[in-house]
Amino acid sequence: MKKTVLLFATILLMVAPAQSEEINLQQLDMDSRASQPNSNSLMFRRNAAQYRQLSEEEKSEIAEQREIARRQAEEYQRRQMEEYRRQQAQAEEQRRQMEEERRRAEALKPITLYENKLKIYALVNGQVITSNDMQSRINAFILTTGIPYNDKTKSMITGKVLQGAIDEKLKLQEAKKNNIVISQKELTSAVRDFEENNGMKAGQLDQILRQAKVSPKVWITQIEADLAWKKLISMKGYNKINIGEYEIKRAYDDVKKDMKNKKYMLSEIVINKKDAKDIRQLSEVLRQDPRFELYAMQFSQSPSAANGGRLGWVLHGKLPSVLEKAVVKLKIGEVSDPIAYGNDYYIFKMDNIFNPETDAKTMPTKKEIVSFLENKKLEEMANKYMKDLRSRALIEKKI
Repeated sequence: MKKTVLLFATILLMVAPAQSEEINLQQLDMDSRASQPNSNSLMFRRNAAQYRQLSEEEKSEIAEQREIARRQAEEYQRRQMEEYRRQQAQAEEQRRQMEEERRRAEALKPITLYENKLKIYALVNGQVITSNDMQSRINAFILTTGIPYNDKTKSMITGKVLQGAIDEKLKLQEAKKNNIVISQKELTSAVRDFEENNGMKAGQLDQILRQAKVSPKVWITQIEADLAWKKLISMKGYNKINIGEYEIKRAYDDVKKDMKNKKYMLSEIVINKKDAKDIRQLSEVLRQDPRFELYAMQFSQSPSAANGGRLGWVLHGKLPSVLEKAVVKLKIGEVSDPIAYGNDYYIFKMDNIFNPETDAKTMPTKKEIVSFLENKKLEEMANKYMKDLRSRALIEKKI
């Protein structure tokens, strides 16, 4: 008996310290709820009887905490969804860019004509343009313009490159007649200028040309023809153009008058009907590729091609009705369908629209007018010179 009482006393002494400190169950419950405001666990729920015993202030506080928890959860979900969408969009853009690069690389691959078998494309006053020349020139065209050679463009590219090769022969032949010679030093300097302008190291161009299946000799010939033509134009005095005060005043008055009328800033590509087999494909390409200026420089047969097809401002009502009807439907940035007029097809791009009732009127300076008139005259003279050379030459196209 005495042993039992002693054991019981010992147990009381062991338990006593734990019972001596009062435990605040309500505070413990509130702390637990605060740490898990959005939990659905049963241990954090109050039953209906407990909830009714709370004061209105406590109920309001609980409702506020629940609303805060709900908003936090919604904000977290929104951010998670935004991040997911951003990552998905980024991944999709990367896939799109990779696919575009793959397609572009495929489209810009160097071509091989006739399995490298020699064919004659044209004779220019007895001088031959071969398929080897054309292969290098087409690959040079692809390399420098980035215009893909495919079913939609190859006919136009071939025609453009062949005409360029013919014109090179004419330029070099005419330069020789006028005792114009381009030195090796001038050629080397021109090549180095090209490398520097395109961020290349000295000698790197040769490697790039060979990788693109472009004969360095053909490339140098193109440079030689351009340098010779500039010297020829200068020698003929075409670059010594005098613009009189009357011409300047008339041009200024024309511009001032134009400011009172609606007008369109247009770019054009003009192709003769006999060469326009792929004109509709070209229009489709131009709606996908924003480089209208580049395509105009390469394919347009209008004098404006030298200026990237830019016509400048054209007054409303000044175009032939069939062209005007198509132009007025265009919005800024849009490209027209091919429009047949006379012996040609026209494709227009709307660069800007001037409305005198709403747009500010800015007059050009005298210096700008003189520069415009000089460039216009020089371009007209150079084009007339080349046209005369073509008309006098014996040109035979074999393919």
